[in-house]
Amino acid sequence: MVDEGIPVAAVNEHATTYTSTADTKVATPPGGMGTPGPMKAHGGEERQYGQGKIHVCRPEKAVHPPMDPEAFYSPDHKKERKEREERRLVLRESRKRIEQVAVNHLWEIPGRPHVVYSVKDYRRDDVHEGRRAARDELPFLFKAFEQGQAPPPRPGTKKADQPRAATIHEYLDWTVTASIPQDPDELDFEGFRVLALYPRNKLLWPPPSEPYNTEVPLQYPEMGAPKPPVPHLQVATKPVCAATVRIGPGWLEVPFYATQEHRRNKGHGRALLEAIEDLCRSLNIKRILLCSTDDPKVKGTWSHLGFKFTSKADLDAMGVSRHDLLHMDNTVQMHKEVSDVRPWASVMMKHTTFKHRLYYIPNGGNAPPISHEIMSGQYYKNLRNMPPPKKPSKRPKKRG
Repeated sequence: MVDEGIPVAAVNEHATTYTSTADTKVATPPGGMGTPGPMKAHGGEERQYGQGKIHVCRPEKAVHPPMDPEAFYSPDHKKERKEREERRLVLRESRKRIEQVAVNHLWEIPGRPHVVYSVKDYRRDDVHEGRRAARDELPFLFKAFEQGQAPPPRPGTKKADQPRAATIHEYLDWTVTASIPQDPDELDFEGFRVLALYPRNKLLWPPPSEPYNTEVPLQYPEMGAPKPPVPHLQVATKPVCAATVRIGPGWLEVPFYATQEHRRNKGHGRALLEAIEDLCRSLNIKRILLCSTDDPKVKGTWSHLGFKFTSKADLDAMGVSRHDLLHMDNTVQMHKEVSDVRPWASVMMKHTTFKHRLYYIPNGGNAPPISHEIMSGQYYKNLRNMPPPKKPSKRPKKRG
C-alpha cells in the first residue's frame, strides 16, 4: 500500500542566485520537504545504490551572494539566457496538449468504484483568487509540505525586500496557479494542472430512479472508464488526494503529491497514480518523472509501485534538460513507464431500482473464471429456493 502522504518533487539542475518576493520568481529553485534553498550545480550528486547510481539532490550550506552586474551581463550568462528561452519555447509547444483536457469534469477509474478524479485549473486573472481557491479546496496538499516551515516574510517588512530563498509556501502557490515567467531568469511554473481524487457519492435513499440510472454517452471517451458510468458520477466531499502535474516532450512531471492524513493507507494514492497514467495515455505520454524523499521506506514504496531510480545519464537519454523540471532538496529522482490499459470487462449490478456498473479483469491473477451460473444470477435463485437447514433434534451433551 502506498504511503500517499509522501511529498515528491522533480529535479532541475540549474543553480544560481535569486531574489524572491510574493510575486517574483527569480533564478534558482527551492528545496523540497519545505526547506527551499540554493542547490549544488547540476542538481546534486550521483550516489551508488545497489548495482547502479541514482541522482540525489543536496542543498548547499552557504547561501549564494546576489549576482553582480558584471556576471549578469557576461557572455556566458547571455548565452545561458538564450538557451533557456529557446528551450522554453519547445516546452510551451509540448504543453499545449494539456489545454485540450477538460477541467472540472469527472472521470471514472475502472476497478475503483468508490472514487472519481478530475483535472483542476486554478489559473485566474487575479492570482490571489486562484491561490485562495486552491488552498480552500486542497488544504492537505499545502499542509503536507508547509507544516513546520517558516512562512515568507510579510510584504512591506525589511526581510521582504532583501534577497532570500523562496519558501515552500510560495512554490506551492506558483505551482498550483501555473505562474508564467516574464523573464528567462525566472523560474518556470507554466503548464501545471492539479489532478484531484474525490470520494464518489452514490444515491441510495430516496430510491434512485431515472435519469440517475440512465446511461449517458461519454463526453470525453479518451479518458476514464470505457463505458458510460452507472449511476451518474457525483462527488461527496472535497478532494482526498491530489497531485500537481505538468507535461513535457514525452514525459509528465509530478512535483507535489499528498493525501489527507485520515485517508492514508487506504489505496487513494495508488488510485490517483492510476488516474495520472490514464491522463498520460490520453496524451500519448510514455513516462512519469517524480522525486521521492531520500528515505528508505518512501523509496521502497515507490519502487513497489513500479518506479525506478534515475541517474543523470538516464535524464540525458530521456531528453530532459536541466531547466525543464522543478527541483527540491533531499530528493531522489525516479521514473516509471506508463503501463498499457488493462483488459477491463464490465458487469451491471442491479437491486430493485439501484444499478451500478462495475469493472473487473477476466481471469485476473490466478483466480478461476466466474461461472455462467453466477453471472446470470441463477446461482442466487437456487440459494433462495433451497429449504432451510433442519434443526438438531437433541441438544449435544456437555462434556465434563
